[in-house]
Amino acid sequence: VSSGRVLNSREFYEKKKRRRHIQLILLSVGFLAVLASLVYLSRREQFLIVEVTVLGENVVDKEEIVQAARSLLVGYYLWIIPRANIVIYPRRTIEHSLLEEFPRLKSLDLNLDEQHKLLITVEERKPLALYCANISDCFFLDEEGFIFALAPSFSSGVYFVYATENPVLDPIGKRFMTIEEFESLSRFKETLTMLSIESSALGVGDSEYRLSIFDSGQIIWRRDSDLALVRSNLEAFLSDNSIRAQENFLEKILYLDLRTENKVFYKFKD
Repeated sequence: VSSGRVLNSREFYEKKKRRRHIQLILLSVGFLAVLASLVYLSRREQFLIVEVTVLGENVVDKEEIVQAARSLLVGYYLWIIPRANIVIYPRRTIEHSLLEEFPRLKSLDLNLDEQHKLLITVEERKPLALYCANISDCFFLDEEGFIFALAPSFSSGVYFVYATENPVLDPIGKRFMTIEEFESLSRFKETLTMLSIESSALGVGDSEYRLSIFDSGQIIWRRDSDLALVRSNLEAFLSDNSIRAQENFLEKILYLDLRTENKVFYKFKD
């Protein structure tokens, strides 16, 4: 039998072939032995997460978070490697699942301590205002306008209230407007305090906003308006001598209508 350069006997060729076959078998056996050893070690208790703990002050859903995280550590990869193994536990899956299941959580961080305990450090969202779908159902929302929890009934007189013309169904975990729009409105509302305007609620319609001021008055403007221009027009109107001459003007109005560019219409309460 010729290999192209050297002539070898068939017997020599067969021996060489058998050696390669044996080498392949030995490599396969060695690989399986190493794999079996890794699987064995991965199942040893000293390489498994033994406990889950939630860190953070006054965490509302602490026990529920622990149980949810534990459930994601149950089972095996490919039916052989424990998901609770400290090297390959599903960190990203746990993070994503917890943030989705518990809207109250703003962020979380996962770490293992020396005893192989999984430590989950959480930061909960802080209520800034309320989103009210109707008179009885109000929900907490944070500084980004994210709705994260049902609010107790007594909260309506404590927090600023947002309401939409078309209520958001099942609002927890949702937004009723974009982050940019919400933050812009929050800044605008803060600037009105410099004009001595006290506001308590904002109605969000498809084409306009209605800001409740004092007891029962409203400031109305188009949703597509430039807020800087709205504020400028409002400031100019309130600075007019004829308006300033009227005592407690803002407390007596039923509405201030700024929907027409560079004009302000108003009506007093009956």
